[in-house]
Amino acid sequence: MPVVAVLAGGLAVAAAFPPMGLWWTAPLGLALLMGTLQGRGLWMSAGLGLVFGLAFFAPLLHFIAVAMGNPIGWAALALFEALYMAVLGVSWSLVSRMPVLTADGPGAGRALAGRVVSFAVLWCGVEELRSSWPWGGFPFGRLAFAMADAPMLSFAAYGGSIGLTLLVALIGACMLEAARALRARALLSALVTATCAGLAVAAPLVLPVDSAAEDGTLRVGAVQGNVAKDFEDAFNRALEVTDNHAQATDRLAADVGSGNLDVVIWPENAADLDPRTHRSSAALIDSAAQAAGAPIMVGAVLFEGDVRYNDMVVWTPGEGAGSYYRKHRPAPFAEYVPLRSLIRGLTTQVDRIGTDMAPGTGPQTLAIHAASQNRDVTLAMGICFEVAYDDTLRNGVRQGGELIVIPTNNASFLSSSEAAQQLAQGRVQAVVHGRSVVQVSTVGITAIVNPKGEVEQQTRPYTQASLVTDAGLRTSMTPADTMGDWPGHVLCGCAAMLVIAGIVSSTMRRLLPGVDHRRR
Repeated sequence: MPVVAVLAGGLAVAAAFPPMGLWWTAPLGLALLMGTLQGRGLWMSAGLGLVFGLAFFAPLLHFIAVAMGNPIGWAALALFEALYMAVLGVSWSLVSRMPVLTADGPGAGRALAGRVVSFAVLWCGVEELRSSWPWGGFPFGRLAFAMADAPMLSFAAYGGSIGLTLLVALIGACMLEAARALRARALLSALVTATCAGLAVAAPLVLPVDSAAEDGTLRVGAVQGNVAKDFEDAFNRALEVTDNHAQATDRLAADVGSGNLDVVIWPENAADLDPRTHRSSAALIDSAAQAAGAPIMVGAVLFEGDVRYNDMVVWTPGEGAGSYYRKHRPAPFAEYVPLRSLIRGLTTQVDRIGTDMAPGTGPQTLAIHAASQNRDVTLAMGICFEVAYDDTLRNGVRQGGELIVIPTNNASFLSSSEAAQQLAQGRVQAVVHGRSVVQVSTVGITAIVNPKGEVEQQTRPYTQASLVTDAGLRTSMTPADTMGDWPGHVLCGCAAMLVIAGIVSSTMRRLLPGVDHRRR
């Protein structure tokens, strides 16, 4: 039954992501989708694609319901993301019926290869579209982010997130064609396609991923101050969150000794009152910085008129606030509300965000002075959900970032899968950009990730803790960062051309019903 097949396929892809993390179920789910949709009518394919999308995105994004305390935003986002899968369904319906992809006889091998490549390209085109449009897109659910523990992870350094997604989609398509060939007793075709799938899984293991420090190290203390589970009240109780992080920093300083760290990193929103405008907050942070004998990078929210900004501020002991990084990509419907007046007619939930967050400008980096080394070190920055955007972190690396820092506040998501998904994204991005990643959270998961995507240290959620690492600084560029956005653009263009070809082919079949357009 096709509905059951695509439902199972969507759930299989969701299972590849944390908390389950069964990476190998992603290509299985894609194989089910590809096989079920192939050759079906447009409306049926759209409907089946929508079912697949709901089965995929509803469990993946359940953390939205946890954060909001009701299912409205979760249902809306899951449905919106599922619509992209309906678009994929229509696209594959058109393309899969093209005569060149249904040929038999001498052309059967070319048709098989064409189906594999075409489906993978279409998946990538739709993934790129939903990850960039509208309002900057929403990359959660990129197939690449389910591959943090997969043998193919190293390929991310060469093809970026979209390249790794392409590899997964090709594996899924090969699996389907191998199963079909076996059923048809075409043993040679089955062997070839199964071998291709196996090579796609195993071959990246031999790709070199350099992780050695190239410009020395930076001694980093990452502080997780913890927040009470009634997080909204905690952030409303003045200085409670700041004091938690100050206490954790004092303990860290006592453990490692004052002056033995180059920088202490606090998470996003660690200062519940902005120290640039509140003396009491400034006093707590400066005291902690004095104890550590090092600058603190502290997350603070600045209100200016009718907008607010999400900043990471460098606080130097005895001197105060200095340079800052301002989040470039606020999350729509989480940090600002597009079309507010229109959506308010549907639900008053939009007013939970009273003041919209505006995007920052300037570089995607933040420089800190490592006093023990008497030099400045440039860090590539991404706050919270910015970890999911290749181009955001790539800009920071190209601007001289030698280490990636991801401050985040997971408090509103409680014990959902959001923090684990974010860590998986950070692990993939470490490989994409060839940099160590320091992810620092208010409540967890705080982690140190090396350029191979391996987690070297991490904290337990909802504990007050800190990590210390000598993070290797790197200056070289991965092939993925050298190519930049081009692989995604090329795949989007190829997907568009495939859809146009499918439309033309379908139109010709309707206009000339008696002509056999297949190549033999």
